[in-house]
Amino acid sequence: MSQVINGRVRDADGRPVAEARAGYLSGPVPLPDIAALTDADGTFVLAAPVPGGYEIICSLPDGTNASQAVDVRPGEDATVTFALGS
Repeated sequence: MSQVINGRVRDADGRPVAEARAGYLSGPVPLPDIAALTDADGTFVLAAPVPGGYEIICSLPDGTNASQAVDVRPGEDATVTFALGS
């Protein structure tokens, strides 16, 4: 059973960012080249097919981006939060 990576994207003032793209840069297994868009609350969900370390990239609609490492432990979902923008 796969876990998920729950994410949140906020701007520099802490407001949610809608329509930011979140996807994988790397992981413990080959991963599909897909991206999730954040909703109006700035949240996204990515499936984590196996436990291990993942590098998640987030890109704002204006082209600003950042990456962050997240560790998915067996049987647990993980959470990552991005604070981006000016």
